[in-house]
Amino acid sequence: MPSPIDKKRSDLPSPKRQKVEETTCDDSDSDEQFELFNEELKKGGGFEIDFSKFPDYFKSNWQPLDLDDSTMADEPETNRDLMTMLSNRALTKHNAEYGTSLELGKILRANFHPSCGVTYYISFEVNDPSDGNQTKPYRAVVCHDFAGNAIVRSCNPKPPSS
Repeated sequence: MPSPIDKKRSDLPSPKRQKVEETTCDDSDSDEQFELFNEELKKGGGFEIDFSKFPDYFKSNWQPLDLDDSTMADEPETNRDLMTMLSNRALTKHNAEYGTSLELGKILRANFHPSCGVTYYISFEVNDPSDGNQTKPYRAVVCHDFAGNAIVRSCNPKPPSS
């Protein structure tokens, strides 16, 4: 049976508890934001997320990649150089599987999230020599693990609806 002293202590508000309660977000806001974020993921497949719509706590898992920075690459390379290498790997696999000869054009943007390393969602342009060298939008999902291996999850044309 708790002593009267223990009961009195538990009735007093803890300064730490008050601080935590004051700094956490409203659960209904959080749930609503989470649903909106999931809709954004479904809509663009992880490639074209408008991060300005969401608070920072969503950005701890998903983030846009600054292509001109070198946060994910070994200097003197930039993130754009890393995305170029990963996109070329994805295109090489795509060309082998589908008998195409697509060539990498411009890296447009990339998002990423931590996984068993880092998973990148890369949007880029390809040149298609078999179609008058037309430029076409493509997307690739590539997991770059901690050992430096690049695992291509997908490489496909950007769907017309997104």
